Amino acid sequence: MESILAGAFCLLIGTVGLWTGLRALRIRAALDHWPTTPGRVIERGTFKPDYASGPPAFQHAPLVKYVYKVAASEFSNDRIHPKQIQQPRHNTIHWAQKTAQSFPDDVTVHYNPVDPSESFLVQTPRKLLYIVIAASSLVILYSTFFFLK
Repeated sequence: MESILAGAFCLLIGTVGLWTGLRALRIRAALDHWPTTPGRVIERGTFKPDYASGPPAFQHAPLVKYVYKVAASEFSNDRIHPKQIQQPRHNTIHWAQKTAQSFPDDVTVHYNPVDPSESFLVQTPRKLLYIVIAASSLVILYSTFFFLK
């Protein structure tokens, strides 16, 4: 009975991970078609996201606020990665400051052609999404060993 429960749990975790990875890969492909425009960084710093967990020393995220123009309208945003795929990463304050400082003054902004106020600076690496898909597939495969017992 415990084997079946363990197998079901592994299967559930693997399936959710696989679905998440494939969904993020599909979203990433759509985001690749967003146009780009030059932008300028106006503020660098750190902040503590509401969702950050773990010890207080590891709850800092980089803040990079930038402005950009689309069709004679000026927009401002602070999203580094696309919100459809990932929330801002968090770690130590030193890491967050170093990450924020790594952005040059002039940046390339990817913006949503339907809603230009939605933008990001860095696309989520395809390699990371492939790792999530592969790991989830391995977890699904591992669940079969529990069912075979």
